[in-house]
Amino acid sequence: MEKIFKNRQSKTMITRLYNTEEDPAYCSVIWGANLTSSNDLVLDTTTATNATHIFANDLRDDLYVDVEDPRTEALREYCYGIILPIICALGIIGNVLNLIVLTRRNMRGTAYIYMRAYSTAALLAIVFAIPFGIRMLVHKDRGQWEEFGPAFYTAHLELFLGNGCLGVGVMMLLVLTIERYVSVCHPGFTRPVMGPPGMVVFITCCATFIIYLPSIFRGELIKCMMTTNNVYVYLRRDNNIYQRSIFYSVYKIMLEVIFKLIPTVLIAGLNMRIMLVYRRTCERRRQMVLSRATYVKDDDPRKFAEERRLFLLLGSTSILFLLCVSPMAILHMTIASEVLPSFPFQVFRALANLLELINYSMTFYIYCLFSEDFRNTLMRTFKWPWLKGKLCHQVDETLARL
Repeated sequence: MEKIFKNRQSKTMITRLYNTEEDPAYCSVIWGANLTSSNDLVLDTTTATNATHIFANDLRDDLYVDVEDPRTEALREYCYGIILPIICALGIIGNVLNLIVLTRRNMRGTAYIYMRAYSTAALLAIVFAIPFGIRMLVHKDRGQWEEFGPAFYTAHLELFLGNGCLGVGVMMLLVLTIERYVSVCHPGFTRPVMGPPGMVVFITCCATFIIYLPSIFRGELIKCMMTTNNVYVYLRRDNNIYQRSIFYSVYKIMLEVIFKLIPTVLIAGLNMRIMLVYRRTCERRRQMVLSRATYVKDDDPRKFAEERRLFLLLGSTSILFLLCVSPMAILHMTIASEVLPSFPFQVFRALANLLELINYSMTFYIYCLFSEDFRNTLMRTFKWPWLKGKLCHQVDETLARL
């Protein structure tokens, strides 16, 4: 009894600090006679209809639930109940293996520090995507929670933490690309170009989460009471006043420019430049080899396999980032309560969410396929000597035929 009393007391203190709005019209329209406010105000059908007209701006955020396309439920089950757990499992395994390999003694360079930070951010983003998938599958957009904690997390912290980790991952990939560009295209420059790697990672993480702080206020909680057993439930809805403000409209565009548009253009452009410069360098080396009397034709695929692997690694990274991140940028700019009932929009929304997760789940497998150093370190770490020679030979033969 004492424990229950303490839990209730702490819950009361939290809800006092967080002033949860009670909206009788909202509760009655959404749940009819099942829910009301703490004042036991029950609206009949006529009153609820009038409330819909009077409180249209407040209610439209969740009225789509009553007119939702019947195919949307099946879409959620497939996307968030089957596909998302598979992607998350592959991503968690891949990024954990990434961190294990990238912490080996031979992986101590500047680039590997940024790769470790990228893998850590990707791993955390995937972990935060799991409760998001559960919420979409079970609670949908509005939700219905009896506990204040899960409701508060969904309304204010879910997108902030997930998007913050994704933003850190994007910035780490951009910094890594810049360092790689300078080392290949401007070898005379002092490195590391961006400064001490540890400090760069720390400042980037702090700045990214500070930039994402305003997104905490994009949602709000509504508290209703079930008339059957006098139990409070919390519903989530968009903070329409905040989201319609000029500040948030500008802020939303700024986020997409900083974390989507600029990184996509820079990563694609710098990687293209790296490939061109490296190809010219390899071509000069090839001409020097061809001029030697000891040149053997069969040695060419082995000597220049590194060039092919670099092209494939940079090209696949750029293309994957472009294809997987662009839909999410469009989604963030177009998502609104008015389009939520649309089944095509729900399909696009699910695909955008899954593609962004795929982008942060495939890094390990791309490195393993195209980086011989990474692959050999992985096999030495887990002591797979019987696979090393065979796998390396097969991959090199595959790349030589491309």
